Amino acid sequence: MTDTDGRGTTFDDQLLQLGFRVQSSSRRGGRMWALPFNRFLTFVLHDYHDALVLSWSFALGEYLEERGWRSSVTDVSVMELFPRADVRLPLDIEAVGGELTRVLASLRLDLGDPAL
Repeated sequence: MTDTDGRGTTFDDQLLQLGFRVQSSSRRGGRMWALPFNRFLTFVLHDYHDALVLSWSFALGEYLEERGWRSSVTDVSVMELFPRADVRLPLDIEAVGGELTRVLASLRLDLGDPAL
């Protein structure tokens, strides 16, 4: 919890302001933070004190089910969308915010787009 902005605000405080909450200790040390962005999308941040690793999951099966769509998976509760790779970030709240914005932009999908 180092002072990151010269006004007494810590990096932890900044994560809390973004909506992240400490969930547990990470298996490799450090802490795991979670940000339930909406009912289907959750961001997970692993804080290793010198670097961050950000990932996310989207409950795709539940999303499809709620819209009355079907998939080829029988148990939709286990169908989740994840990134191919997690992203390593510096201990910088702007880097975290920028990555959240990048992920949100990449998740925009128009299934009716003829260019698909």
